[in-house]
Amino acid sequence: MMEIHSIDPPKLGILLIDVQPAFLGYAFPDHGEERESLLVRLEHLLMLADWMDLPLITTFEKPIAENGELPDRLEALFPINGQRFVKNYFGCTSEDEIRAAIEQLPGNQIAVAGAETDVCIMQSVLGLLQMGYQVFLLEDCLFTSEPQPAPSLRRMYQAGAIPCTLKSMAYELVRCVDEVPWYPEAWNLKDHSDIKPFPNNFIPPEEWPIWEPKH
Repeated sequence: MMEIHSIDPPKLGILLIDVQPAFLGYAFPDHGEERESLLVRLEHLLMLADWMDLPLITTFEKPIAENGELPDRLEALFPINGQRFVKNYFGCTSEDEIRAAIEQLPGNQIAVAGAETDVCIMQSVLGLLQMGYQVFLLEDCLFTSEPQPAPSLRRMYQAGAIPCTLKSMAYELVRCVDEVPWYPEAWNLKDHSDIKPFPNNFIPPEEWPIWEPKH
């Protein structure tokens, strides 16, 4: 019987790979709608991670002076407890310090987002799978300068990565209607005074800019 993996909030960590201005520039030289759709999703990924206290690791590829760190709009939303690492290897799990941080995460599930799909993402995902992690690949939160990333996506899925989108993950994390804070009509019917305030700039997933998958 095939094992079915579902996202379990206490077991989930987030790995955000190389969302740096240089790579955004290579992937979206025209700064168009596709880039905006991606950045909106990455903003909401950070908001969810912060609100739900999901452990977050983010990486930056050397040289930082050339590639930069997070764009300002993402930096403004970066959770205070998020971990940041500079890496030399394309695959995160080849870096001893990053690998150790991953191994210290409380669970065995990791949602992966960032760049580039066919290089650092693919090598990191394969490394995580070799370490025994369940990897949820947030395909609408990935980007690359390569116009044809489909072979890399197939390779990751064939190796065991689980296809996912940020919207799917968001609803899987909250699970039921009256626990969805972006549905205020249902949310307000229950007492949530013991929960930290939900970000007031969170846009319901149904209103995010259109995402066009590259296959």
